[in-house]
Amino acid sequence: MKTVKLGLIGAGGISQAHCRTMASIEGAEIIAVSDLVQANLDRAKENWGISETFNDYNEMLEMDELEAVLVCTPTGIHGAPTVAALRAGKHVLCEKPMEAKLGPATEMVRAAHENGKILMVALKLRYSPQVIKAKEIVDAGTLGDIYYVETVADRRRGNPGGSFIRKATAGLGAAADIGIYALDTALYLMGHPKPIAVSGIASNELSLNNTWNPALKETEVEDFAVGWVLFDNGARMVFKTCWEMNMDSLGGTIFLGKQAGLRLGVGEVRGPQEGVTVYGDEGGRIKDETFTEFESVDVFQREDQAFIDAVREGKPSPIDPDGVLLTNVIIQGVIDSSEAGGREIEVSVPTF
Repeated sequence: MKTVKLGLIGAGGISQAHCRTMASIEGAEIIAVSDLVQANLDRAKENWGISETFNDYNEMLEMDELEAVLVCTPTGIHGAPTVAALRAGKHVLCEKPMEAKLGPATEMVRAAHENGKILMVALKLRYSPQVIKAKEIVDAGTLGDIYYVETVADRRRGNPGGSFIRKATAGLGAAADIGIYALDTALYLMGHPKPIAVSGIASNELSLNNTWNPALKETEVEDFAVGWVLFDNGARMVFKTCWEMNMDSLGGTIFLGKQAGLRLGVGEVRGPQEGVTVYGDEGGRIKDETFTEFESVDVFQREDQAFIDAVREGKPSPIDPDGVLLTNVIIQGVIDSSEAGGREIEVSVPTF
């Protein structure tokens, strides 16, 4: 079996999950790492036996033996290393979100198209049994046309602090950090309709005025965001996300179709329970069905395995970056609308 040799850009927290997973995948090997922090390079060398270390990822990308790259830099610094890697002829698995802002995300997708390389965004919930089951139900036509969606990713006290709350490193806050899971899952089940108008609100008031962690008073990005989205097929979506709130939940994730409805709860995509429920009728009588028995899987392993298989076998990206880019269009629309006082704004999807 051919071994796919990888480089790692950004050896901070989330990279450890990918290092652990790649070490367990037959035919995958991380042989080089780049980071600005020497302690991160030392840890990668000690924990994972990565011998080639660099402070400049451009130097690492000159290694001919590298076939693919993992980008695990902070949320708002995915764009430049990803574009550089793609232009250097490397396939890329980039941690979520694609990028915090729409502009850099667009350039990432453009670079993938222009260079004919895989760009996969690490959206682990695509590989959860609950989402897979929900997708099967939707694709079977059980719901009929979906006309309304609410999708939620929330925490009560979950501001991660550190680099996540700085504009220079994160770019954006809760919307790009955990809201991406809710948006991507909803769009995936809907079949990726194109957003045409967005309105929204975003704030960091709770972090700035919190009484439980003084460090969070320095939060520069949103800890709360809500968006209202209109799609080109007439469907509408309400998108809600937060790191912190004085409430137990912002609600559940639901899909209303003309023939049936569906409620989903999994991981960061919230529901009243972890599972899938279909709400319908049979012969004029209400008939609901709930699925709660799912195998326990390592979604990181399935995600990384899918990337390695695609690289080795010359397949397209397991997660189409053009579809993921729609999440950036919506999040950017929410932020822009909020800055404009919450008025509805028209949005457009980049073409390549």
